[in-house]
Amino acid sequence: MAGLFSAMLGASPREQAPAVQPWAPDDDRWYGDGPGTMSFAGRRVTPDIAMQFSAVYAAVHLLAKTLASLPLRVYRRDPATGKSYEAPEHPLNDLLEHQPNGWQTAWDFKAMLQAHLGLRGNAYAEIIAGPRGFADSLEPIHPDRVTVDRLPDRTLRYTVSDDRGTRRLLQDEVLHLRTGIAPGLIGIGPIGYARQTVGLALATEEHGARLFSNGARPSGVITVPKGWSEEAFQRFKADWRATYNGLANAGGTPILEDGAKFEAISLTSEDAEFLSTRQHQIEEICRWFDVPPVMLHHMTKTTSWGTGVEAIMLAFVRNNLRPWLSCWTQAVRRDLILAPRLYEVRFDVEELQRGDSKAQAEFFSRLVLNGILTRNEARDALGYNPLAGLDEPLAPNTGATSDRLPGNGGGEPSNSAQAGEDGGAPDDTPETTREREEELAE
Repeated sequence: MAGLFSAMLGASPREQAPAVQPWAPDDDRWYGDGPGTMSFAGRRVTPDIAMQFSAVYAAVHLLAKTLASLPLRVYRRDPATGKSYEAPEHPLNDLLEHQPNGWQTAWDFKAMLQAHLGLRGNAYAEIIAGPRGFADSLEPIHPDRVTVDRLPDRTLRYTVSDDRGTRRLLQDEVLHLRTGIAPGLIGIGPIGYARQTVGLALATEEHGARLFSNGARPSGVITVPKGWSEEAFQRFKADWRATYNGLANAGGTPILEDGAKFEAISLTSEDAEFLSTRQHQIEEICRWFDVPPVMLHHMTKTTSWGTGVEAIMLAFVRNNLRPWLSCWTQAVRRDLILAPRLYEVRFDVEELQRGDSKAQAEFFSRLVLNGILTRNEARDALGYNPLAGLDEPLAPNTGATSDRLPGNGGGEPSNSAQAGEDGGAPDDTPETTREREEELAE
């Protein structure tokens, strides 16, 4: 059933496609490395080269691993009540929650596609039919191997060049995720706009590495009382570099001849501004990828872990992660769900939004005591097995189950309720009323 809707359009759309750069049949490198663009700092920048900078790697890895750790499940919506229930029997649920293909787990698949999406602005997976229907497996495709164009009927066509050769896939055969900044048919990743920022960061890192490779300090000045011949000068320069340059030779005592003197040029930490520049570039990368600096362990201007962690995590989930989750769920709805009014997919973010153990205890205690959750539902949310007799909700303010309250078939009120203890109201007999009036008059 693969391409069921595409087949209705005929074979001509597949045959007319723009040429793409071919890949060698024996090329199994998953991440291609295109020519890139030279930044003003003199460094060529591509998505793969950008990953060599720690802040870029940490930002991409943070979003990918966090999203991949969240379960993605299928839910069935009840048209009558509008309520949604988990639908584990749906064939798509097994692909999204457990294993989308024969060689990847759901964690692997989501992490790979989110990394593609975060770096390159697009993520693709081929929808392959099989025993479970038109979507029996999902095979990821590297974005560098795909070009997209629009057909006369306004649908999209994908030209893929990989180890299987050049082939054309129609819109109903591809799961396509794109970033919000998509001026055309495809999205644009942050590296496309941040080339100068990343190029400066890489150049600064290279400068620091080269500085330390030369002994973490600049060369001094050597003066001689009389001129040297060219041969003597070249011999002295070669001996000096071999003996005193580099980290392994740092701190050595130079031995000079012919009255030569060495005058070191000092370098203070204020002169080495590249360190502060590196810190600034980390903050710039955080802005490009929209992640809090503290989540990348950049804590120079923020509180350390242990103070405000819960607020930081909640802000990260709501402001930074949620747009990516919406990107995923809406793309799945468009490309994989045949009955979008009946079925939907959701990420379970409950684990990320929980507070510490004390906050969780207070939260679930209030829900249980107010009858919103049963005790077994609270145990299930906390990861505990259910217990017998804890499936009835408690009545608010009393702690009794609803079937044991007066008027609900639970028998007569308890003695404590009759006596006015534990929230029970006392009997309004004439004697008690008169006693209260006398107390108020006094």
